[in-house]
Amino acid sequence: MAAIALRRDERIGLGLAVAAHAGLVAWLALSPHGSALVLPPERMTVTLSDDIAVTSTAPQPAPAPAPDEASVLGERAPQPVAAPPRPTPVPLVSAAPVKPAVQRAPAARPVPPKAKSAPAPAKPAGGSRIGSDFLKGVSGAQGQSRTPNPPAAAVGPGVKTALAAAIMRQIKPKWQGRVPQGVDTENLVSVIAIDLNADGSLAGSPRLLAQEGINDANRAQARRHAEEAIRAVQLAAPFTLPAELYDAWKKPPALRMRKSI
Repeated sequence: MAAIALRRDERIGLGLAVAAHAGLVAWLALSPHGSALVLPPERMTVTLSDDIAVTSTAPQPAPAPAPDEASVLGERAPQPVAAPPRPTPVPLVSAAPVKPAVQRAPAARPVPPKAKSAPAPAKPAGGSRIGSDFLKGVSGAQGQSRTPNPPAAAVGPGVKTALAAAIMRQIKPKWQGRVPQGVDTENLVSVIAIDLNADGSLAGSPRLLAQEGINDANRAQARRHAEEAIRAVQLAAPFTLPAELYDAWKKPPALRMRKSI
């Protein structure tokens, strides 16, 4: 086998390794043999007892001594304080009674003669039996004159609507038993116009202005519906309405007569 050529650094490293191993072998050869024996720890003997002492066997600690109290030099013991003497009561001297001052009554003032109240205005003939709160809460009705036949300009639309509703309420009992029955008759609406006298009676015959809701199913009942509506208005007259608002209801709005009013 051919010898392997080593480089210089490899030769130096190999020489250092051989020298280190040789030094270790020499140290082991020259060191004393054996080492100090390590003794195992001694075993502790434990005895288990079934008896339990009721009281502690530990010695009682001595109680803490009381703190030393030394009197301060130059300090005297407190002396008892004597109670102050009670004051001698002074007798009360009764004073002479003071007469109350007499107050003079104010001079009576002359009472002016009472003004004679104006007599209540006489109620017009054919007056209404509707209460005074008939138009309470209706816009346009406040601040109106109580004199009969006020100007029409003083009556607002809310008052006219309330008066028309009062007329319909009086027609309703006469109309309920006269409504024609049939298919789609609830869609029919007969529009009736009326004029009223001052006593609430009809001024002439009611007039049919128009009819609404007519179709092929209820066309045969349309004429009877209008006739019964006019008849119900005639039976309900004369109407009970406030006489002082006659200008507002002598030509009321058109009445819309339908199955349910």
